[in-house]
Amino acid sequence: MPATYVWLLAIFLITMFSIYSMQLAARHREDDEEAGPALIEFGRAFPKEAVRDVVVTADRQTVFLRLFDNKVGCVQYRGRTMSCRLLHPGTVTVLPGESENAVRLEFKNSVSDSGEFVFVFERQAAEVSLWLLGSFAASGGGDDSTVLSPA
Repeated sequence: MPATYVWLLAIFLITMFSIYSMQLAARHREDDEEAGPALIEFGRAFPKEAVRDVVVTADRQTVFLRLFDNKVGCVQYRGRTMSCRLLHPGTVTVLPGESENAVRLEFKNSVSDSGEFVFVFERQAAEVSLWLLGSFAASGGGDDSTVLSPA
């Protein structure tokens, strides 16, 4: 009788793990599908840049791209058009957002694009912040634009 319980418990745990992993895969697939057009447009705008990782904001209006050479790209949806840019040291200031899952970016050459970018998870906001700060540090920027100030 106890062996039957062990087998039932094992089957239950395997089933729960399978359901969880399928939901996780579906969530990643949704992010990839929504980032697909942004990746294509960014590839057209910057054909020599290879994308390493992608993070989409909670409102799905901005896609941040980590590139292989420690640069950061950004694609912003504006209705039916997209704006693609490479974020260079000194052109953007990284500040903490009002919530844990937000980052405030101030673009020096385009004030209208500046603002708070809210992500689904706190780790996504931290990841994008680290990408920006890491790319600025790797390029030897080291100016005031790479400093996170307290909220």
